[in-house]
Formats: sequence, structure tokens, C-alpha cells
Amino acid sequence: MDTFGKTRNAIAAGLAIALIGFSSGKAFAQVASILGGPLESWSSCSGALCIDAPPQGPAGLDGSGGWGWNSSTNRPVTSLRLGKNAALTVTALQPDPCSTGTITLTYSSYDFTYVSNGDSSASCSTNPFDRGGVVSCSYTDFSHTDKSDSFTFIPQHLNQNALVTATVDACGQQASETFPVSISLF
Repeated sequence: MDTFGKTRNAIAAGLAIALIGFSSGKAFAQVASILGGPLESWSSCSGALCIDAPPQGPAGLDGSGGWGWNSSTNRPVTSLRLGKNAALTVTALQPDPCSTGTITLTYSSYDFTYVSNGDSSASCSTNPFDRGGVVSCSYTDFSHTDKSDSFTFIPQHLNQNALVTATVDACGQQASETFPVSISLF
């Protein structure tokens, strides 16, 4: 077979894998693991503020935030089930804590419906900017080295690359973390 034929076959195989991935969350997860795994989170920290990373890799290194750890598979959560409540944990890390702060989440309102947050002392508002996919919570008890809140979402549509970005503002500092996840049927 000539080089053109090999290239054409490689392209056809790649398209077939992509189509399988779009049609089945499980197949996409298998292909993603072959190609290096699902998207990883990314963050931006300041000198005095950061957000705890999610567990990464098979050993769950890095942190304990984001979509969390699946104890039954002993791996980080990389896929959420369509229509089933899912919890996202945001933890602000501050070497010099201050008393007040905010956590703002942005996401696609097509991918997720926001349900609630776990910290009853927070004052939260949804859609403060007259657009979908924003929830902002204010806290008066940020005076901890690690300040956490959990947020419940319902995944609404299949998407192999759904994202939620958390931004924390405290003591004049800002940090953000983007948490990718797949939304599948299983």
C-alpha cells in the first residue's frame, strides 16, 4: 500500500473512533484513555490565594476538589451521569486567611442546571448578570486556611467536554480553576 493509502486509512480510522466517542460516553472514555486520558483541570493562582485541584491520575494526586474521587473505581471522577445530581467541591486555599470572600461559578446552562450549595451561611445568587450559567456566593467566614463549599448540579445533555469554572475573590486576590468532566448516559 502506498503512503496515500496508509494516510487515508489512518484518517478513516480516526473518524470512526471519533464517531464512536460521540455516540457513547463509555467508548469515548476508552478512546480518551488510549490517547492520554480525559481533559485535565487547569488553574490560575495568586501569591496568596489558590483553589484546591481535583484528584488527577490513577493515584488521585494533586488535590481533593472538583468532581472528587470515585471510591468504587478507585479513580478520579471524570464522567457524570446524565440527569443525576453531581457535587462539585471548591476549596479556597489561603496562607493568610481573610474574613470575606466570594466564589463564582460559570458553566454552560445547556450542560448543567445549578441546584444548590452546601454552605448555609453563604449568600448565593444565580444569574446575577442576566445570562445563564452563573452562580455567585458571598461568604463572611472565609477566615480559614482552607474554605470549602460544595455545589450540586444536574447534568442536562451529553457532552464529552463539559466545564465548570470556579473563581474565588478574597483579600484583593483572585484565583480560578476549571473543572472538565464528561456527561454520559452511564
